[in-house]
Amino acid sequence: MIRKANCVISSVVAVCLLASCSSEPQITEETAAVTPAATEVTLETDATEVTKPEHPPVGYVVSDPEIEKAEGRTKEVYFSRDGELICGRITSPKGKGPFKTIIISHGLYAPLGRYADKAKSYCDKGYAVIEFEYQNATPPETYDDPEYLGDYICEEIKDLYAVIDSLKYLPEVDRSNVYLYGHSMGGLVASYVATFRQDEIKGLILVDPSFYATDLMEFENEQTVTTDIYPLLKECRIPVIIITGTEGSFGEDPNFFDEARKAFPDCRYEVIEGANHIFGGEASEQVVEISVEAMKSWG
Repeated sequence: MIRKANCVISSVVAVCLLASCSSEPQITEETAAVTPAATEVTLETDATEVTKPEHPPVGYVVSDPEIEKAEGRTKEVYFSRDGELICGRITSPKGKGPFKTIIISHGLYAPLGRYADKAKSYCDKGYAVIEFEYQNATPPETYDDPEYLGDYICEEIKDLYAVIDSLKYLPEVDRSNVYLYGHSMGGLVASYVATFRQDEIKGLILVDPSFYATDLMEFENEQTVTTDIYPLLKECRIPVIIITGTEGSFGEDPNFFDEARKAFPDCRYEVIEGANHIFGGEASEQVVEISVEAMKSWG
């Protein structure tokens, strides 16, 4: 049983489940169905201009038919946490859904669209893919790690919670078959969330996950998530695959992910020869092929 830390929970947003909290926050249909405020602001996108509510309720999703028409299988969606929008998009296979769905938790400061190639590849194999941009994705001028990495990770956990809480509003999503894909720092975030909410996640795909970052996690605010990651991962009973490359975090250290592999009760491990931390080009397709094979084996 996962212990959860005491924390202050907003009435309208799912907060990160922590190392010691008493109960998971709930979002009711009444809360989610609140009518958006009349005040509107405009968001510029690559496809077209989209008008969105300034303060939509939790789980409120906006899609624009012109974007859907222009982008084919991809449409823009918005999720909400604490009245702030989380920009995203969903790419769905052709045909009638709902579809098995992969949610991508991106690497540090990665912009929306960084994983579009993988979204298309997964979609071609029958999976819907949700990409989104963490609210704190804008990099500082020096592009350094955040000063208070612990607080930063907690904010991303909350964002991913909001996305998961909103899946019931997306008819394309088969909520009995939802997978988390986490790359780099996003792999660390996905590992926390998959462990805390494993009843809602079918499997976990980790691509060069940054577990080492837990040693760097400092907090300006009250610490609300454990930095002792490996004992926590032992609680994750869903199947996991870790994918790395010989030119990535793995480098020349074949034991780089040993602790994580031992911690997860059900963990598969794959190394792609020559792949670096970005996993672009041919390595990107290999990641998709390997992870699809794993997901099929999970049932």
